[in-house]
Amino acid sequence: MVDGLDPTGTSTSWTRTGPGGRDGPIAWGRVDETQVGSGPIDLTRGSLPTGSLAGTTLGGRYRLDRIIGAGGMAQVWEGTDSVLGRRVAVKVLHPHLADDESLVRRFRQEAIAAARLNDPGIVGVYDTCSDDGHEAIVMELLQATTLHQLIDERGTIDPDTTLRIGLRLLDALESAHRAGLVHRDVKPSNVLLCDDGRVKIADFGIAKADDQTELTRDGSLLGTASYLAPEQLTGTDVDARADLYSLGLVLYECLTGRVPFRGDTGAAVALARLHTTPTDPRRIRSDIPPRLADAVMRALERDPDRRFDSAADFRAALLHADVDVPAAVPGPPIEPPAVTTVEHDPPGFGRSERRWLLPAFLILLIAVGIIVAGLLFRESRQPDTAGPTTSSTVAPAEPLPIASVSSYDPQGSGTSGENDSLAARATDGDDLTAWRTETYDQPDFFGDKTGIGLVIHLAGRSRLENVRVSGSTNGWSGQVYVLDGDPDPAGPGDLHPSATLTDVRGPVSVDLGGATGTTVLLWITDLGDPTDGSRHRVEIQEVVPNGSPAPS
Repeated sequence: MVDGLDPTGTSTSWTRTGPGGRDGPIAWGRVDETQVGSGPIDLTRGSLPTGSLAGTTLGGRYRLDRIIGAGGMAQVWEGTDSVLGRRVAVKVLHPHLADDESLVRRFRQEAIAAARLNDPGIVGVYDTCSDDGHEAIVMELLQATTLHQLIDERGTIDPDTTLRIGLRLLDALESAHRAGLVHRDVKPSNVLLCDDGRVKIADFGIAKADDQTELTRDGSLLGTASYLAPEQLTGTDVDARADLYSLGLVLYECLTGRVPFRGDTGAAVALARLHTTPTDPRRIRSDIPPRLADAVMRALERDPDRRFDSAADFRAALLHADVDVPAAVPGPPIEPPAVTTVEHDPPGFGRSERRWLLPAFLILLIAVGIIVAGLLFRESRQPDTAGPTTSSTVAPAEPLPIASVSSYDPQGSGTSGENDSLAARATDGDDLTAWRTETYDQPDFFGDKTGIGLVIHLAGRSRLENVRVSGSTNGWSGQVYVLDGDPDPAGPGDLHPSATLTDVRGPVSVDLGGATGTTVLLWITDLGDPTDGSRHRVEIQEVVPNGSPAPS
């Protein structure tokens, strides 16, 4: 099975469906394996010459075994890497396009763009080759279907699954944006839903680097009409927020089963978004959580300045949507609900017993109250024989002013901590923003690395009563240190922590016992359960130290 695109599109996807059901973290369900892209594709028709390249070896290494799909620019083959002995997907530019230098340049740009990225949510590119007039990109072969096919099968997708898909795509887009790349063609047929529950984004064929000119042909638009951002239509500068708009359209379609803009032609569909405000998805489907709908609608603002500033901001908003998310994906902290107990009369307990039981209980309470009041009155009249005393007044614990915050990665390879540019979000008073670690294969990091943390410098030396921490709910663990000055560049070492956190699965308030210092170090030692397939990370939304100025 191939997860292809519209036959007139500019790109293709590549998957192969294996046997058995889908029992990974996200169960996608079955789809009709004859469906490719927007409709059935006949693999025997003239535009897909299935036998012309079968058995051909490109670059002296990659044997083409069978065609598994095609799009407007290329065919996709399941192949064999004869050097490493592994199955691969080989994307081969259509022969009649190979003479077009601009298209060849775009095709090669896809390999260059994707190869720059190393993220579990982006389809991996292994190699590229040019052989006897054939241009090819070699990439990983996935057991997957596409989001396009899932929507075709189900009509709509439940909010929980939509949320999880969105979170994982935002992780991948954030990685691309950090590398200076804008995808420019985010759409359901470029979203791969792997059998093991992973979500990957494919096709950076029209991606644009910040420092490069746009790859266009004869002034034509690049991207699929239904998912273009308004600025892609008007020719204004395009940045990462265009991808967020397109993802908003994708999530809208997941929730409602349709794109918000329609028309008789691709141009009409594209132009509609310049003059039409999307219908709130809750008017189409009433069970969509309000915050999820609000996040999608903000992503669909025509003015880029009114959208989310970054993929991280969009992700934070989704994390606070009112949707139940399993531990496999970090979700918003949820306060325990109030419990209302309704007691039913057991057999044989009649009204007559209740008539005397309640008054008797009230009399007992009154009697106990009188006795306690008498004892307190007697104690208050006892003479003070202890002599004069000196009292020390401690100011009530309040949120302490913060001078600065930074990430702390003493065993890391870089000059700054992990995601240091996001560190201030952990103390900005906004639960919709967050700092987070990088992703790791193991919950206890790797090699000699023992942890990662946040350093919070207070405005002055303080007595700390407690610190409130909110963030990931995946069972992470760590320690809190109260220090004078900066932590040791080599790590906390043998320092004694002021508090230990274990299996954190929601907001916690940690007792610091009046420890005094100028610095709070939150040191994460275990990343908890996987948050994205088999990958581990922790997100910290807010750290609030509470206390009072230390006595001089």
